[in-house]
Amino acid sequence: MNEKRVRTVDEIIFEQADPQVVLAKGSVYAVEAVLEKGVVLRTEQGERFMIDLNTFELGFEAAL
Repeated sequence: MNEKRVRTVDEIIFEQADPQVVLAKGSVYAVEAVLEKGVVLRTEQGERFMIDLNTFELGFEAAL
């Protein structure tokens, strides 16, 4: 089965993170898991982020 990948359509900022985390516009992530409260994304370097469903729907598009 192919890994699902998504791309940010705009810059996403985790304002409450310390230090602040920014996902740059056009960055591509693998979808690692879809959970009840959000989506777990993974970078090529193995870093993981959990995005709430609303932010995911508004801030990402399918990537080839």
